[in-house]
Amino acid sequence: MSAGILCEKQINELIAPVTGTRRLYKSSGQALEKLPDGDSSIDLCLGDQYWKMKGSCRTGSKYKVLDLISEHSLNSDGPETLGDKPVVLIKRNVYLFKADCGLDLRDKRVEGKATGRSSIGRLDVLVRLLVDESDTFDRVDKGKKHDLYIEVTPISFDLEVKQGTALSQLRLFKGKEDDISLTKEELFHEEDKDFPVLDENGVPYRVPCDKPPNDIWFPFRLDLSPDPVTGFSAFVAKEDKYLQGLPPIDPTKRNPDNKDGGYYDPHTYWESIKAENGSILLKPGRLYILRSKDRLRIRSHLALECKSYTTQMGEWRIEYAGFAHPYFGSMRKDGKGAPIMFEVRGHNVPTILTDGIPLGNVRFLRMSQRAAEPDKKPTYEDQELNLSKCFKAWT
Repeated sequence: MSAGILCEKQINELIAPVTGTRRLYKSSGQALEKLPDGDSSIDLCLGDQYWKMKGSCRTGSKYKVLDLISEHSLNSDGPETLGDKPVVLIKRNVYLFKADCGLDLRDKRVEGKATGRSSIGRLDVLVRLLVDESDTFDRVDKGKKHDLYIEVTPISFDLEVKQGTALSQLRLFKGKEDDISLTKEELFHEEDKDFPVLDENGVPYRVPCDKPPNDIWFPFRLDLSPDPVTGFSAFVAKEDKYLQGLPPIDPTKRNPDNKDGGYYDPHTYWESIKAENGSILLKPGRLYILRSKDRLRIRSHLALECKSYTTQMGEWRIEYAGFAHPYFGSMRKDGKGAPIMFEVRGHNVPTILTDGIPLGNVRFLRMSQRAAEPDKKPTYEDQELNLSKCFKAWT
């Protein structure tokens, strides 16, 4: 097995090995469902226990997650039970869930990295993976057996969850991340038919490959032109005073009677923004949904990761890092690839963003084996400026 991101076939061998130890399993010990073709990460579902915490915290090298719960949980009588009945998570409160997933990497040179699912970041929910004795969130070390816990903090909206709700995803890989990431020089030499970044016209866009530094991070530019579907440049979550008394959002809720499957009226929770003279103003503390000018067309041998925070870019931050699987943007009928969404929050002072400025950095990572082509399009394959799938289309 070559160094790189594990594809669905390799992950399924950990879930259901022909011989030997099952490495990925439900907390109950039962088998997980195998991944479909094209997936390069495992959805981490919430288990049957959770705690309300005093605040967000990492374990660090000294402590286990249960030590944090014992010291910093607000549940003096033990964990609360999560089942089929929905539970409401109040915004700006911190909750810790036992994940319905265990991971045994003993004698395996495989490690992992987690992030919130794309639909969850667009709901402004901070999701982090915790394991025992780890200095960082969202990392799973090789050579260990891990119980997985998920810290959840809704920011803009109250959230509704139940056992089995998937808020985060885990990607497994072999080798050092920097070694399996393509430098911009290596990326430049990808053939036109395989080049993963396209401009607005669907043409391979290599310009950043020739700009210093020659590192692994490729800048993506902001697109403030009117969205071809909505006619707007961005969405922003409504201020608190307009959200009082609204029902919590269940990220899994769908309405089969709607063509797009959305359930909630987006006008209730969001405002639309049109750029003026090619710019918009970010107000401190509010979450904005924006899209990239650069577009993705990822082939079977690559995967993508978006960096969540870059201090050099200004007084704001991209709140949620994200993954993109092989084939994302490659299955569109128009052949122009798919933009990525930026979830951006202003900090401290009002900030002006202008059309075409670099907004976020992405890197492309090699797959350990080529992924199989999916049987159906990825969830956000045809996106332009899109909110989470639980919302109806903006009209």
